Formats: sequence, C-alpha cells, structure tokens
Amino acid sequence: MSFNQIVWKMVKAHYKKYIFYFLCNSLAVMLFFLFSTLFFNEDIAQVKETESIGYVLAVPGIALVVFTMLFISYAHSIFIKRRNSEFGLFITLGMTNRDVSKLLLIENGIIGSISLVTGIVAGSLFSRLFFYLLTSSVGINSVSYHLNIEMFLYTSMVFLIVFVVAVGRTLFLIVNQRIILTLKSDRVSEEIKMKSPLLGKFGIAIIILSILGLYFTYTGSNGGDYLLIWTTTTWMGLYISINQFTSYFIDLIKKNKAYYYKRMLSLSSLEYKFKQLTSTLMLVTVMIMVTILYSTIMLFTYIENAKQAIKENPYDIAFFQTDSKNNLTEEELYSIINQPENPIHTHVSLPIYSYFQQERFSGWTYVYHVMSIDDFNHLTSNQIKIGDKEFIYYINQQSENNDSDYDLYFTFPNVESEENYTHRKTIVEKNLNNVSLEFILVNDFEMKHLKNKKDGFESTIHLINVANWEETYEVVEELQERFTTFNEATSPIVDEEVEGISETDLFRIVSKVEAYNRNKTTNGISFFVTAFLSVLFFFASFVLLYLNLFSNIDKEKAKVKKLHHIGVTTIELKRMISNELTPIFFIPTIIGTILAFLFITAMSTDIGGIVQNPNVVLYFLVVSGTYHVIQLGFYLYARKKMFLYLINKSEIDVKME
Repeated sequence: MSFNQIVWKMVKAHYKKYIFYFLCNSLAVMLFFLFSTLFFNEDIAQVKETESIGYVLAVPGIALVVFTMLFISYAHSIFIKRRNSEFGLFITLGMTNRDVSKLLLIENGIIGSISLVTGIVAGSLFSRLFFYLLTSSVGINSVSYHLNIEMFLYTSMVFLIVFVVAVGRTLFLIVNQRIILTLKSDRVSEEIKMKSPLLGKFGIAIIILSILGLYFTYTGSNGGDYLLIWTTTTWMGLYISINQFTSYFIDLIKKNKAYYYKRMLSLSSLEYKFKQLTSTLMLVTVMIMVTILYSTIMLFTYIENAKQAIKENPYDIAFFQTDSKNNLTEEELYSIINQPENPIHTHVSLPIYSYFQQERFSGWTYVYHVMSIDDFNHLTSNQIKIGDKEFIYYINQQSENNDSDYDLYFTFPNVESEENYTHRKTIVEKNLNNVSLEFILVNDFEMKHLKNKKDGFESTIHLINVANWEETYEVVEELQERFTTFNEATSPIVDEEVEGISETDLFRIVSKVEAYNRNKTTNGISFFVTAFLSVLFFFASFVLLYLNLFSNIDKEKAKVKKLHHIGVTTIELKRMISNELTPIFFIPTIIGTILAFLFITAMSTDIGGIVQNPNVVLYFLVVSGTYHVIQLGFYLYARKKMFLYLINKSEIDVKME
C-alpha cells in the first residue's frame, strides 16, 4: 500500500476532523466578511465621515480582527493537535519531514481555498438577509445593500495572512520536533506555568484605574480621544485578572476546608481551564462588553430621538422673516400651515434687529441679533430690567456649563467700538428653536439707538406651534419651497464674499419634524450598525466558547470514563460538568456586563451623567437582561450536548467493557 493510499484512508476514517476544520475557517471568513459589508458600505461610510459614527465601528472592528486571528489560529491548533500522532506514524513508516510538510501544505491549501470561497458566499447571503431584516425593523431607507471590491479584498487579505502564519508556525514545529514527542503528543500534559494571586489583584487595579481615568477625562469635546486608550488599558487588566485571579479566588476558598474538599475536583478543573482558556475567555468578555455597551448607547439615542427633537425645538416651526426674505403675507402663511386637521395653536412674533460685524482678531464676520428685553420677558414670562448702556448676553441652548464660561468669548458691540456697554449677565437657557445660538438683549431705548448706529436689517422671528408637530412634514416642505422661490427672486442680504455666514442657513426653517427626521436618519444608521454588530458578536462569542469546550471532548470523555470506573455516579458526573460549564459561560457574561455598565456610567458624564439620564439604566437593563436570557439558552443547549456526549457515551463504553 502506497503512502498516498494510507493518507487517503486516514482522511476517510477521520473525515470529521477535516469537516470541523473547514467549518471553523469558513465561519471566521463569513463573520469578517459580514463586518466588511458594513464597514465598507458606501452609505454608512458617508455617515461615518459626516456624523461621527466612526467610533461605533472602531472598537468592535479591533475586537473582530483579534477574534479572527485567535479563532483561525485556535482551529488550526486543534486540527494539528488531533493529527500529531498520525504525523508521527507517517514518519516511522518512512516519510520525511519534507513529505509531512508537503502533505500539510496540500491539505491546508485545499481547505483554506474552499473555506475562503464558501465563507464569502455565505457572508454575502447572510449579510443581505441581515440588511433586509434590520433596515425593515429600524425603518430607514438611506442604507442600501451592495458589494464592492474592498469587502472581498480585505476579507481575503486578513484570512490569508492569519492562515499562512498559523500553517507556517505548525510546519516549523513539526520540522523541529522529535518523533517520540510527536507520537505521544496526545498524552503530554499541559502545565500551569505561573500562579500569582498578587498579579490577579494588580489586574483588577488596572481595570479600576482605567475606568476612573475614563470617567474623569471623557467629559468635553476631546473626551472621545481617550476612549480607545482607556479601553485598551482595561482589556490589558482584564487579561491579567482572568489569567491569575482564579488562583487568588481558590486560595480564598481553601480557607474553608470543608467547602473546598467537597468541590476539590471541580475547582481544580476550573482553575486549569481558566488558565488554558485565558485568551478565549478574555476575548469573549470583551465581545460581550462591546455588544452590551454599544447596544445600550444606540438604543438610548434612537428611542430618545423624539424627546431630543422636542427638547432642542420648543416650537414646532420657526424662521426669520424680512421684507426681502421668507416674506409671505399672514394669509399665505396660514393657508399653508393652519390646516383643518392640524390647526395653529400658538403664533409668536419677535422683532429683531440684526447686523454683520467683522472681528479684528479672527477676521471672521458674525451676525449679531439684538432683541428687546421686553419681548424676551414676554417670551419667557420673566421680569428682567436693563438700564441704558447695559446688555444681557443670551445663549439659546440647554444650560450644561456655568454661565460665566461664555463671557470669555464675547464683547459688545466690539473691541473697536468707542461706546462703553456694561455686561449685566449671561443667560443660558433654551427658549427658541435653533434659528440662532446668540442674542443681545437691550432695552427699547438702546434698541432704537443701535438701529440708527449700526447698518443692519430688521427681521421678525416667527415661532409657531400646531396641534400635532409629527404631521407637519409636508407643511414644512411646502413652506420651504415657497420661501425658496421668493428668496431667489430678491437681492441677497448676505454678500457672497462674507466668510462664515450663509444666507440659506440664516433664513432656513427650523422645525421639530426636520430635527426628528435628521436624528432618526443619523441615529437610525448608528442603531442599525450597532444591531448588526451585536448579532455578529453574540454569535461569534458563543461559537468561540463552544469550540473551546468541545475541542478536547475526547480527553473529557476519557476522564469521565475513569471516574465511572472508580464509582462516581451519573448524577455526580452531571453535577461536576455543570459546575465546570457554568463559570465558563457566565463569568465572562457577568464581567462583560459589569464593565459595560461602568463604561456607560463614565461615558454618560458627557451628557450630564446617569442621574440626569435615568433611562440609560433602563435601556442597559433591557439589553443586558435580553443578553443573559439568550446566553442561558445557549448554556442549556451546550450542557445538554455535553451530557449526551460524555455521560451516555461513557456509560455505553463501560457496559461494553
């Protein structure tokens, strides 16, 4: 019988090993291709650049690349470990290291090529299905499914690099390993090289310091720049903790000798598995953390969309009107807005005087809107009084900072003015739509004086509320068309050479429905991306756990068989298996959930903290609760499969003997 015939017989006899290896590689390719269809989607790429959702893809992208590397390497390692004794047998029959290397190259070349093709095909089909389901459920039409060369190129490149490195490492080890070690590789024990409870405490300290660092640095415009740094540091501490904290935990349990000796077998096995599966458990924890973290953030943002639109726009419709811009008669205006099924409830008109002014230091031209304090009092029901040569600086936004912070950036009328105005105070509160951010409040005398002194234009801010703002989309569209037609027929107010001011922006309609639709599109895409990644990560984390648990199933079966021989009952075996499986499934889930909550708490400081946004906690509980329920289902499934394979098989083997 030739070597080729021997090899072929072994392939047919152990075809499950090849199928397992092929499926693992195909799965890794499919998962990465699914991510690529999202990352390189042209519609999402545009939003990623303009609306800053790149951070949604950055951290998960890094985690998925690490997962691909680990998963392929681990699958290859399992495949080779199961075949080491075969290679030793080939060598004893006369094969050279070169022959074994050639065999490995041929096998892996064929399996790798087929895995790449099938993984991409499966990824194309599943990504199309995911896009359809998620776009339908989220209700957005701005993301279309398509494929491009970058998706195929990057998926193939990442897979081939990881695959070639894994195969190359195996070839190197086989060439340099002694025959005797190759033959008895299945019977060589794996040692726990280092046990240091102190190092486990150090890892926990790193995690705590990293989260505190994120809490104190995330607030502000540059807070997001620190996210990746603190996240990476947290993951480093997590790896150390998982690798070493089990030893510390078991040392504590040993102090209660009665409890320890009753569970000594399970605890020793658990310590061994946590040591051997450190990378896997750390990666699973990270994927769970990322899934719950981003799902909570995006769910909060998406559901709070309508509330945010209402919060940012106290009135349903708002716009500036002058004699030459947005100028419709009251009859024309009401004929468009005041519909029988959706009538006008409130209509407030505020006279404003606006002028342009170039700042000496920046060189930019700004538009200053001056409002009478009496009109402001009428709008806000205040009783503020201002004297001559006094002004109040009004910031039209939610008050999140100390009002004095704004005083550093404002002078009135300007630094070159000969007039001396006294700044009474700064008011920061939301009373108008975003027709303008800044206003100057003066008394009626100073209002008339500025009209004579400054070359500007008079305008009116119209603030309108209707019965149901959600039904104003067509009204706003029609009104905008009428305004655009009117404005194009009149001479411009803003010189085209003036930098920093756009006449279109100055006289745009600012409405709740427009803000809602804009937020819905942006946040809907972010929610879609996050939901896509959540499904992907959840599936990947379970597959990774399942692969590691069943990769050494033959060794576990041999151990259970020996325990059967010494009189351990089936009930005791089931209890022992459950005691080993439960921590492996739920410790990463619990740790990932805790880390996600701590990160949410730290990142919420950017929006006022969890106390001011209690719904964040509610959405976190919904997401994490759903995740735990599904994880419980997977755990019960894996435990049932383990019982079926280990205990039933072992009982049959014992009876046969």
